[in-house]
Amino acid sequence: MKYFPCLAMLGFILAIGYTPVQAQTNAAPAAPAGLSQHTLDKHITPILTALKLGDPAKEARVRTIMTAQLEALDTWHTANDAQIKTLWAAFSKARSKMNETNADAALAKLDTVYAAIQPQHDAFLAQLGEVLTPDQVETVKDVLTIYKVKITYNAYQQIFHGLTAEQNAVVLKNLKAAREQAIDAGSMPEKSLFFKKYKIRMEAYLTTQGYDVKKCYQDFVAKQKAEMAAQTAAGDKN
Repeated sequence: MKYFPCLAMLGFILAIGYTPVQAQTNAAPAAPAGLSQHTLDKHITPILTALKLGDPAKEARVRTIMTAQLEALDTWHTANDAQIKTLWAAFSKARSKMNETNADAALAKLDTVYAAIQPQHDAFLAQLGEVLTPDQVETVKDVLTIYKVKITYNAYQQIFHGLTAEQNAVVLKNLKAAREQAIDAGSMPEKSLFFKKYKIRMEAYLTTQGYDVKKCYQDFVAKQKAEMAAQTAAGDKN
């Protein structure tokens, strides 16, 4: 039955839509109480399930690495989230007003803030690389970002018809860059903002390639709505 995939895809498109400092806080961060086991399991179990390692020793090692990473991110975000949220809000506001200068300024400040977590980011991936293959590390990144690379890439194939191999390579490169930064985010909305940042870049690129991005979105959404209406009508007759 195709109704639910169409509904999910349309929800995705409507959600992403069409979009034409200091590195550290000065105040001492509050000492983290530590993440609960429930919270740790919520993030780690899907990773282990996707990896299908079949090796208790490796699974234990991955769990240890993930626990340390989640605790480190929690501590860092406790100290920096107030600043990060203010800057992301400034970015979104500037984008809504089509103010590219202010949007770019907010992103530059965000880059400075996130630079402080880069050593932890690099150490985390290096530790995973000692236990997992490169493809398995990719799987960890995908689970941490709820497969946004695959979902967005597949959506673009339906929205922007006739993408060439070269154009798809640019899209995929940007999506993976978004994922690389998003794995350090402290919440799903924050992860989505990283993908929005790179989506803007991808669509600017596609515009230079001759695509009318706004019309592509409008046509796709109209097609999805028509398909859902037809399926609903067919269901009512049964």
